[in-house]
Amino acid sequence: MYAFLKHFALNDQETNHTHMLATWTNEQAMREIYLRSFEIGVKDGGAHAIMSAFNYIGPQYADANSALLTNVLRDEWGFRGMVLTDYFAGYGYQNTDQITRGGGDIMLATIDMPIATVNVQDAAGVTALRDASHNILYTVANSWMYANGQPEVTRNTWEYITWVAAAAAILALLGLELVAICRYRARKAEAVITVEPAASIDEAGADKAEE
Repeated sequence: MYAFLKHFALNDQETNHTHMLATWTNEQAMREIYLRSFEIGVKDGGAHAIMSAFNYIGPQYADANSALLTNVLRDEWGFRGMVLTDYFAGYGYQNTDQITRGGGDIMLATIDMPIATVNVQDAAGVTALRDASHNILYTVANSWMYANGQPEVTRNTWEYITWVAAAAAILALLGLELVAICRYRARKAEAVITVEPAASIDEAGADKAEE
């Protein structure tokens, strides 16, 4: 499990954010307002995972913005983890090769699609893929999975009380269901209806003859 800081950065609104929404600002406002909380999360919080954003920062897609994902995030802040895209749904501007070259590492794709993979042979593209793989493996290696297993969690008293109360309620409901079934079967056994057999054709004719 990884705690992601998102959405990096300048994700001003959700309306039309997947339709190449562009945010325009200057560097001072970015550093003092938009990037400050992320910087604290990386430097003081030790975050190892970042989720980038759908929006454009000026004319550049945030998921593939090297000035943001490489120059600021890694070179200035010392971030060493992985950068995940926002949902990779095959929007026309989402280019996997461009994303890895721009500082992104992994695509948030829930279905198998060719455009979510990179197939390049040039040196720059292969180097970007190697860097992305290194960043992903670094994040995994520094998670609790490799730190003596899952960390111990101290439970609060109210949690135990809640579990006991829930278990008691479940048992009570099961008991009531069992009582209801037993009563239904008992009533069914008592309600015996006797039905006389229907008279045969010969018997019916004999009765008419006697009359």
